Amino acid sequence: MNLSELRQEVYTITNRPDLVAQTLTAIRAATLKIHQRDYFYKDLFETGISFTSSGYTQQIEYRLLIPKWRSLKYIRKTDVTGTEQGSFFDILVPENVLDDYKLNRSNICYVAGEVVQIRSKAEIQYAILGCYINPDITEATYSSWVALDHPYAIIFEAASMVFKMIGDTEQFAAYSDLAGMQLQEVVISNIQSSGQ
Repeated sequence: MNLSELRQEVYTITNRPDLVAQTLTAIRAATLKIHQRDYFYKDLFETGISFTSSGYTQQIEYRLLIPKWRSLKYIRKTDVTGTEQGSFFDILVPENVLDDYKLNRSNICYVAGEVVQIRSKAEIQYAILGCYINPDITEATYSSWVALDHPYAIIFEAASMVFKMIGDTEQFAAYSDLAGMQLQEVVISNIQSSGQ
């Protein structure tokens, strides 16, 4: 479903078409909440990176490159064409960039603030970056695979939020339960990229 269809469904459940802004906020919040429930394979985004020059260390200002950035999944070396796939960099926390001898580890990357730091054994200029992204919840360009594949997860969660806003605790509880069941279906159906 698109944003307009989701909104109409929430209005039908809440019987409050007068709560336009609140309903939109609830849908946007519900969408983000569901996507951020886990690291779903459908939220993976992959792109090629071309650094200005070769180097042993590189930096990626990820918010400039990918505005909907959520979390780093991998960085892999490649060539100028993107067809020669090299090794993956080990993703570390900043505290682990030194080895047992207090020397810099190589073939590693880590996130520090809004920058991905990369340290390679050999000079690199090209890489493939994979990351999890958030859905587009803006009104003009709303886009969510959950809205397409599991719309009632969003609808029931948004309806429960609207009921909470207006103080209807009975309906809030009922739709929270329904939203929880739908969320469980989203998780079960989308953790692995193939059914088993």
